[in-house]
Amino acid sequence: MRRFSENEYLSLKRVLDVAYELAGGVSVLRHVTRVSISQLSKYASAFKSALDDPRSDEKTFIPVDVAIDVDRAAKEPLITAKMAELLGYRLVAAEERLARAGVLSVEDAFRIIDEATDFWRLTREAFADGRIDALERQQLRYKIGQLIRAAHIISDKLED
Repeated sequence: MRRFSENEYLSLKRVLDVAYELAGGVSVLRHVTRVSISQLSKYASAFKSALDDPRSDEKTFIPVDVAIDVDRAAKEPLITAKMAELLGYRLVAAEERLARAGVLSVEDAFRIIDEATDFWRLTREAFADGRIDALERQQLRYKIGQLIRAAHIISDKLED
């Protein structure tokens, strides 16, 4: 028996939207992976009905080698980090951690405030019509990824 919940499996699909966006979109990714645009879209798509079990069809999940290609193209290991998170770990780049070492600066604080403000603004705009559509959902995921990155920088500086 597999140990993750349906939502945890779906989170692996949701992170693909952000990774694809950072990499330049699926039309760019088809040149750096071994799969087609339609297959990349299938990896990120949710299931057809509430009865679908995300654990039942491994072909709808991105293979490890393709995930690495996408992470490399995105210049950030978003998919790999999501997998690590599901296992209770946090991925930290060795060079990046060393480069970030230093004292917390006011610029770090401003960056997280700016990212949080952008996220808040996007959220207000998304809820303006009473519902969040697919594009707004994708934009919110991307923006929260940037906010999380800013928070990780501050967290790392506080640890040192």
